Amino acid sequence: METYGTNERKRAARARPSALGGHMPIGCVVFLAVYLATCLAFLWFTNRLFFLALGIPGLIVVGYGVTRYAYGVCLLIAVRVAWSPRGVRCLLVHSNSPAWDTRVRTVWLPSFGHLAVTLNWSERASWRQTLSVRVFNRFCRRTHNFNPAVVVFRGLRQPLVFRFFYAFHEAQAGRTRYLEGLEADLFPVLGVAAPRA
Repeated sequence: METYGTNERKRAARARPSALGGHMPIGCVVFLAVYLATCLAFLWFTNRLFFLALGIPGLIVVGYGVTRYAYGVCLLIAVRVAWSPRGVRCLLVHSNSPAWDTRVRTVWLPSFGHLAVTLNWSERASWRQTLSVRVFNRFCRRTHNFNPAVVVFRGLRQPLVFRFFYAFHEAQAGRTRYLEGLEADLFPVLGVAAPRA
C-alpha cells in the first residue's frame, strides 16, 4: 500500500514539475531590487564611490538577466518566423533510452505529427548550432530532468517546458500516474488527444 506523506510529495514534485519553471524566484528579485536601491541611496546621500562599487555585483546580475531574457525573446522570434508558418508548436527532445523510446516513437510522435520538431539527445555528438539546439540549450538547460522534454511555444511568452525524465522512471517502478498526469497536461496544450492508459 502506498503512503502519501512527505516521500510521496517529494516524488510528485520531482516527477511532475511545473511547466512554468525557469524564472528567477520573486524573493530573489525583491532582494536584488532592495540591494540595488540601498546601494543607490547610500551613494546619493554620502557621495562615496564605495557604494557604487558595492552595487556592481547586483548590476552584473541584472545585466545577465536582461541579456538572457533578450536572447530568449530573439529565439522565440526566430521560432515564430521559421517554424510557426509550418504549424510547429513544440520542440520534442528525446533519446534512444529503452525507458521511453518505445512510448515516444509509438505514441508521442504519431500524436504530435507536424506539430513537433525533434531533437535526439543520443545524437548530440553530431549536433550543430541549429535553431532547435539553441532553443533546447536556452529553455531546457542540461542540468537535470531535460530528456525527454517538450518545449511548447506560446508566441513570445516564456515557453512551457514539460520534463518527463523522472515521470518515466516512476512509471518503470509501477507508478504510472505521474507520466499519465504529465501527458494529460501536455497533450491538450498542443490540441491533440491524450493517449489512453
